[in-house]
Amino acid sequence: MRRRLLGALTATALVSIHPISATAEQPDTGTLTVTTTPPQTALSGRPAAPLTDGCPWATTPVEPVDASEIPAAGLPSPTPLPVAATPAGGPAMAECGVTAAVGFLVPEEQTATAWIVFDLDTGDVIAAKDPHGRYRPASIIKALLAMVVLDRLPLDREVVATRDSADMEGSRVGLVEDGRYTVEQLLQGLLMASGNDAAHALAQELGGDQRTLELVNTKARELGTQDTRVADYTGLDGPGMSTSPFDLALIYREAWANPVFAHIVDTDFVDFPGGPENEGFQVWNDNHLLLNDPDGIGGKTGFTDDARHTFVGAKDVGGRRLAAIILDTTVDRGRPWEQARRLLDAAYAVPRGTAIGSVEKLPVVSAAPSPSVTAAGSTTATTPDGTGADISGASEPHSPAWEAAAITTGLLFLVALIAGIALNRKLAEKRSARQRRR
Repeated sequence: MRRRLLGALTATALVSIHPISATAEQPDTGTLTVTTTPPQTALSGRPAAPLTDGCPWATTPVEPVDASEIPAAGLPSPTPLPVAATPAGGPAMAECGVTAAVGFLVPEEQTATAWIVFDLDTGDVIAAKDPHGRYRPASIIKALLAMVVLDRLPLDREVVATRDSADMEGSRVGLVEDGRYTVEQLLQGLLMASGNDAAHALAQELGGDQRTLELVNTKARELGTQDTRVADYTGLDGPGMSTSPFDLALIYREAWANPVFAHIVDTDFVDFPGGPENEGFQVWNDNHLLLNDPDGIGGKTGFTDDARHTFVGAKDVGGRRLAAIILDTTVDRGRPWEQARRLLDAAYAVPRGTAIGSVEKLPVVSAAPSPSVTAAGSTTATTPDGTGADISGASEPHSPAWEAAAITTGLLFLVALIAGIALNRKLAEKRSARQRRR
């Protein structure tokens, strides 16, 4: 515990506090709308969490505060991802306001627009606010890049950093040009210090920026996400960037199942190499839930001007591992890690096994999906992404005539079988009688 407190004090001294942006509460319209309310300035405060009951962010995140999402010259703006007809996670995950299991008391000191609390091992969702609303992830989306790297690159591969990597925009772990690092060390810099320089170096090993962007989006789809489109693998804002609390729960539940990922995010600090003319140094984990809570097992931090503060944190209490994901929050009522800890502590008051949903992707539909008839009488098949596909013109392999013929054939076969058994029994009795008479 003393070691973690020392780490917290050291990290606090090294980490600067970013300016805070805030969002006005949106009216509860009861419909799916895209809000165009001008963003408030960084000087605005947020005394409470914005209302989301009217699903204001069902299709796109809140309007950006800067020009980071303006497409490059000549390129169109990405269209919003389609909203799934069946949101993953169960009926409660379709709600946009706060939904919680019996016994969960929502902490008052929360300013996050959206969040989810769930069990890393069972997938049980204990409570959520706007779980499928669309938000910007900032650096917590780096978990997708880490998962792709763990799938494809050996941990002991040596990587020589380039000037482009060392000069990356945003947060950096401290790579130097011509410095030599293993893939494992770059993952430490990526997850513990949110290093965009480490992200860039890893991306070049995966085939370059564009190839890496394709890989992380493919990984997101494989995990069953419905609201996630990665515009920048580092988490910097870009055109079309979006995710949701539930999607991130899918991502982080899978990530924590990897022992390498789980170990890195649960590490207080590591010794990090320097370069040809630079000494090595210590890299401390910037997740203060890990450093300040004896039950903390890590997570990820994030911040951009458009995303505001985002956070992932988890605790292990008596073998029960719960995680909280927070999107679009401020520090008006506490740092993100403190808000996450309040949610987690509230969740531990709920008995194990009590849930309002499940962090599971929708089941994959076979080549011949079972149709269901809608209220309008048309036939719809559920596709893997939860959207409805109209198959009204498809043939019906199990027509009433076919079923009647199958039943008749089965009955005739059964009658013949019984008759055959009876005949064999009579023949056996006759043979036995002949032998007795002799």
